[in-house]
Amino acid sequence: MKRIFALLLALTLVLAVGAGAMAADSSLSGTLSILSWYNETLSAPVIEGFKAKYPNVTVDYTYAPPVADYVEKLSTLLYTGTAPDVFYMALENREALTVGGYCMDLSGESYMQDGTIPDAVKAMYPNCAAVDCWVGGLFYNKDIFAACGITEEPKTWDEFLTVCQTLKDNGYVPLLDNCQDAAVNFVAPLFGAETLSKDPDFTAKVFAGEAKFVDGWTKPYEMFKELVDKGYLSADMVGISGDDVVVQFATEQVAMIISGSWNCGTIDQINPDLNYEVMGIPGTEHVYYCGCINVGPCINANAKNPEVAKAFIEYCVSPEGLEAQYSAYGGFTVAKGFTPELRKEVVDAVAAVQAGEFHIPMSEWISYTESLRLTFLAGIQDVLVGACTPQEAAARLDAKLAEVSAQ
Repeated sequence: MKRIFALLLALTLVLAVGAGAMAADSSLSGTLSILSWYNETLSAPVIEGFKAKYPNVTVDYTYAPPVADYVEKLSTLLYTGTAPDVFYMALENREALTVGGYCMDLSGESYMQDGTIPDAVKAMYPNCAAVDCWVGGLFYNKDIFAACGITEEPKTWDEFLTVCQTLKDNGYVPLLDNCQDAAVNFVAPLFGAETLSKDPDFTAKVFAGEAKFVDGWTKPYEMFKELVDKGYLSADMVGISGDDVVVQFATEQVAMIISGSWNCGTIDQINPDLNYEVMGIPGTEHVYYCGCINVGPCINANAKNPEVAKAFIEYCVSPEGLEAQYSAYGGFTVAKGFTPELRKEVVDAVAAVQAGEFHIPMSEWISYTESLRLTFLAGIQDVLVGACTPQEAAARLDAKLAEVSAQ
């Protein structure tokens, strides 16, 4: 999957930019209800662009923060038959939405047949207009690094520990980890660096019964615990929200955070002069990033306003819609029709993702995704607060897989 994904990104980044402004269409009217895990500020370019195209459509927009709150809210709405016309598919709810038949069949739409949505994306996100990829890694404040005499990005785990200690010795909070997000954290890319770099098929072997999670995940958890033991991460961070992590970085309260490219716009709004860059998480021998195809909009199979919903999806996959989403969410486009000029902060990160040097576990957990995600996340939090050992956290994944497989 990683090799296919890397090739896909390399190919799609050279596609030509679509031209021509989209004219307004006053013939379509009605109300479009949307549930998104992007807040109103982030989504503004997309919603405003759609309303400019369809001025007689009213948008009823609801936001639920990712990941747990969004997944829970959408699940409740679907269960009660009150879900909106459009909602977003993520790796965390992909299995439930697909098995439950909650998404309208989009396979016959032109953008699903003409190559606008690449085949690799359709395989990962069926009946979903996913159009971009996010990259994530260590966002670091270049001015703080310079003030501490740090002139180069660390390339090995020992170099990274030295950087953290130097920052701490100079009175800075070295880093924050988002312990609420299974996609963007230390442990996942460390698993890539320490395990997948040596055995790319490790996870497939686990699902085939030929390997155990504990064999590949214990060391990444141990490296994470080392950050705690050395005082670079602390137990009180377990309650910090992802939004607060970004705010603390943007206001220069912390030197490094692990985050994703979708937060670049938020950082710009808070502190447009912040001098920062995104680097990978160094393991003992390899540097890995976070990253994956981004979430995408789907149409409720029981949408109240299906025609308006279809118009929204068509807008999203148009060149204008692709540009609006890039402006809004900060990912780089993998759909045909628009090629962004990458932000300088993420150029190296994008190149690394293209080369396959990234990991997000949910992309490999093709079955029981949510059960494993919650177990993985709880392991991170419990290691952080000292409630379990790294080996116990890794072993929980095996126990959970055995439990859900037996049901």
